[in-house]
Amino acid sequence: MTRVVTVTLNPALDITYDVAALATGESVRVGAVRSRAGGKGVNVAAVVRQLGGDSLAIAPTTLTGPDPFRAALDRIGLAHRLIPSFDEVRRTVAVVAADGTTTVLLEPGSPAGPHTAHAITAAVSDELAHADALVVSGSLPPGLPDDLPARLVKAAGDIPVIADVSGPALRAAAGSGAVLTPNTDELADLAGHRPDSTAEAAALARRLLDDGAAAVVVTLGSAGAVAVTPAGAWFARTAEVVTGNPTGAGDAAAAALALHQATRRPSWADALADAVATSAACVLRPVAGEIDLPARARWRATITVEELW
Repeated sequence: MTRVVTVTLNPALDITYDVAALATGESVRVGAVRSRAGGKGVNVAAVVRQLGGDSLAIAPTTLTGPDPFRAALDRIGLAHRLIPSFDEVRRTVAVVAADGTTTVLLEPGSPAGPHTAHAITAAVSDELAHADALVVSGSLPPGLPDDLPARLVKAAGDIPVIADVSGPALRAAAGSGAVLTPNTDELADLAGHRPDSTAEAAALARRLLDDGAAAVVVTLGSAGAVAVTPAGAWFARTAEVVTGNPTGAGDAAAAALALHQATRRPSWADALADAVATSAACVLRPVAGEIDLPARARWRATITVEELW
């Protein structure tokens, strides 16, 4: 079974509130509340498992017990290796209205302990002996160096790595040899301006190959995604616009890409179509880290892939 190791540098307890509508400045009644272990790499690991792969989530956690993050991982049955580091694990709150409008509140995360970066690198190096792909995801909490994702790519050697990070960490990882998965905001941060078309997004991504990226997959939200590799470039989108909760859609795409990367010789057209279908299937689910498998199969058969060059 294909095994994907994920690294969540800034884990969270994800809280989802369902409301009829969100009105600022007013009292809003909550219809349902869900809580689960979160953070981008945790979501990736959960989706990999739903897609039939094996996964292990590596993440820092609290220094003292009880540890609600560890307990939340155990509740969903996700294999994990945790590094004690924080005073507490942050929370994220997603408020999902009946029409699908989603508002997300993100706590910044507690400062990581001084030995956390070394401990994470050691854990990743150890687990990669039994891994087919590595995914490094999410923001960095205070106390972790911006180049830590790039270091983890180097530690992976010839194992394919997806770096789904942002800000200074993305800039540091851009030349590391990883597959990058920026959204349009993150691509604009790297390139200095926002692309105004699919063609321009592909052209900006191509520059990142020259800087040392193995490949670049630009996620375009409901418009689909673009993959740019040394072998060519492709654009894929669903046949219909999917509405719902977009939280975790990029993580679902990263999970699908990781399983394709694990083959070492992926068909990028197939990988991109699979990533777009998996991302759309995540939007239908009420919480991140889950996908609607029947919808994914249905959309996967209808996705169009255009070869750009």
